[in-house]
Amino acid sequence: MKSVTSARILSVSEVNQYLKTLLESNSLLKNLTIQGELSNVKRAASGHLYFSLKDATSKIDCVMFKNAALGLKFIPKEGQQVTLRGSLGVYLPSGQYQITVRSMEPQGVGDLFQAYLALKSELEAQGYFDQERKKKLPEIISRVGIVTSPTGAAIKDMIAIIKRRNPLIDIVIYPSLVQGDEAPKNIIQGIRMFNERQSVDVIVIGRGGGSIEDLWAFNDKNLARAILESELPVISAVGHEIDYTISDFVSDLRAPTPSGAAELVAEETMSMTRALVQLKRRLIQSLETKIVSNREQLGRMKKELLRFHPRERIGDMRLHLDVIQERMLRSVKGRLKNDRLQIKNIEMRLGLMNPMNVLKKGYVRVTDNQGLSIGSVAGLKVDQRIMLHFIDGEVDAEIRSIKEN
Repeated sequence: MKSVTSARILSVSEVNQYLKTLLESNSLLKNLTIQGELSNVKRAASGHLYFSLKDATSKIDCVMFKNAALGLKFIPKEGQQVTLRGSLGVYLPSGQYQITVRSMEPQGVGDLFQAYLALKSELEAQGYFDQERKKKLPEIISRVGIVTSPTGAAIKDMIAIIKRRNPLIDIVIYPSLVQGDEAPKNIIQGIRMFNERQSVDVIVIGRGGGSIEDLWAFNDKNLARAILESELPVISAVGHEIDYTISDFVSDLRAPTPSGAAELVAEETMSMTRALVQLKRRLIQSLETKIVSNREQLGRMKKELLRFHPRERIGDMRLHLDVIQERMLRSVKGRLKNDRLQIKNIEMRLGLMNPMNVLKKGYVRVTDNQGLSIGSVAGLKVDQRIMLHFIDGEVDAEIRSIKEN
């Protein structure tokens, strides 16, 4: 009986090396020209370009090293149709085959990207993206609702950032699919649940980075309507900063990343806290200034009260009365003196005009029988009786004759 010689046992490295040699020695695979759609485009810090090339049913990983990438005359973007030239090889550490790209030219936009642009144009025309309808975040955020995968790295980063920046904020997570056909329905349910319960101040929807296929759930028209109809403000935080989805445009605020959304949420409350601290400081300073001002005013009022106190007023009035009394006494004395002088003058004048003084000089006063003085011969008659008044008596006389001058 013929013995069967067993096959030689190979190592994993040997198998990968064999495949590498087999593929790279094939003339067809050494000079490939392939057309497809770019996906999951990433540029490394080294300058190398990593991406996938796909069609409707398959995809293949590609790498374009720095020297070749520097020769590109366009910026490769997600969903872009390209024609590339390169060679198929095997990456030994993982055993994965990939195309090493030597050159690449754009050919147009892929189907997914075309669908994205069409939906974006449609919703924009319907006013989904209008700034006037976007809601502002509340000044104070005490509770945030997050609709995302509960197991992804994005939610862990968000929780860590929020708790570090403001541990007073409560976080409510609605676990949802963020990739695949059922993902839009899950995200919509989360948005509606938070709106029905009104248990949070703001909603964050999002996920970490990925290809255009990975992020496609956030390019759903029904999801866009749910965001539009939300009574609570919605923040969209999908992928990386360079990734844009329909949710980003229709949401009330777009965050470049999930971590960025966490910073925005916590920053709103931190800003308010700082504002309250500053307001408290200004209020205390204002009160202290007011107290000092009131004390100074109170001191002035006390002085005014003392100045206008009844005792002070009475004392001032007494002094004033003394002055007035002194003035009155001087005035009365002066008036009396003046009156005495006037009286003396009057007495002198009366003395000069006193008929008795005239009679003392030998003159006689003549009156008729009724006592009326007679100063002229006019009107007198012969035999008329008259009275002659002397200084020491009266004489009854009768006119015997009248002589006029």
